[in-house]
Amino acid sequence: MPDQYLTSTDDFEAVLAEAPSVLAVTDGELTIRFVSPAIERVLGYDMESLVGTNWLDLVHPEDAERVRATLAGEREDDGTEYRFRNADGDWVWLETIVSADTETDRDCRVFTSRDVSDRPRFEAQFHQFVTHTSDVLTVFDEQGSVEYISPSVERVLGYEQDAMQDSDLFEYVHPDDLSTAITEFGQMIDDPGYVAVIEHRYRHADGDWIWAESRGQQVANGPLEDHVVVTTRDISERKQREQELKRQNQRLERFSDAISHDLRNPLDVLDGSLELARETGEEAHFERAERSIDRMYTLIDDLLVLAKHGVDPTEIETVDLNTLSQRAWSMVDTQDATLETDADDSIKADEGAMLELLENLFRNAIEHGGDDVTVTVGTESWGFYVTDDGAGFQDGTVDLFEPGYSTADDGTGFGLCIVEQIVDAHNWEVIATDSESGGARFEFICCDN
Repeated sequence: MPDQYLTSTDDFEAVLAEAPSVLAVTDGELTIRFVSPAIERVLGYDMESLVGTNWLDLVHPEDAERVRATLAGEREDDGTEYRFRNADGDWVWLETIVSADTETDRDCRVFTSRDVSDRPRFEAQFHQFVTHTSDVLTVFDEQGSVEYISPSVERVLGYEQDAMQDSDLFEYVHPDDLSTAITEFGQMIDDPGYVAVIEHRYRHADGDWIWAESRGQQVANGPLEDHVVVTTRDISERKQREQELKRQNQRLERFSDAISHDLRNPLDVLDGSLELARETGEEAHFERAERSIDRMYTLIDDLLVLAKHGVDPTEIETVDLNTLSQRAWSMVDTQDATLETDADDSIKADEGAMLELLENLFRNAIEHGGDDVTVTVGTESWGFYVTDDGAGFQDGTVDLFEPGYSTADDGTGFGLCIVEQIVDAHNWEVIATDSESGGARFEFICCDN
């Protein structure tokens, strides 16, 4: 029996030595009565050397009172984290849990301690991550209320972290996107395995709407069980690139349609004229062929503008509309036409694109309004306008901006299509209406100017 008892004791001590935690027994003053062999592996001390010393002597002075209160049972929590000096003299972080079976009436304290030095380091790294990441991390309860939002919300969305705690984030979602956002959130609540991916507009602290992508899922287990965790990032630049790519594809589609359709007519005329010229040798057929060639050159020039023209946001600048109008007028065969400018305000635009827009409007006014037409350029609070005193829109305005549409015999039908393309690239709006004199009036709504 003695040998059997000795073996059991050795086994017990071996278990204590390899345990991840240090078992300690102290009196009411926290003087150590017993400490397990794991103390040597965890903190570097010989277990016998600590018996008779006070546990608090090795606790960091700033943490000592909190540790004393916890071990004495004066606090509601039965555990705490604090700094503790190891045998090398370094401060390490310990987590101490007081045993529920501690018998305070016997002046005895029993607790276990383990080294959690990596935990504060991890928490610091996590804090850095959620502060500097391009994503906003949000934890929602089942009712959709915010229980936590990461500090990165200030950098990404402009709001202070404290102001967003316990707020209803759905109030910041664009009304047109709100229904989808609420539906997707409900789906995450009903189906814990469902991963929601939502693109929506979100009101930035400066009042602007930005595009955001939110990804979320309900947590199935752990401390955040039944909560929904969502990451949100600003995708405004991506959406802008997507919209520009869409516009480019539309321009290329128009270009392709025009190549296959609008160039075919002058090519057919050229082919027929050359055949008749070879048969008859008459000068009129050569002249007709030359006119077809000139028309094709004009069409190609317009089509290249239509296919290539975009607006680089970095090229947007403040331009003087009066000066720009004069420059555009000088590049057009104006016959006996007159330009009047009444632009009191400057506008923000891509200068090259604006020149192209004005040139096409001026050519259009002269082609349809006559050689002596008067064209006026002016500004209003909502943007600017270009108007003339010509014949106006005899066939209405429905098809004005369609590629290839023209009521002039020698018009290519791409001038106003190019104008519309430039308007779209600036995120403006153009309205064609009759002028007070019965001519044509184009209004460009660009309130951001």
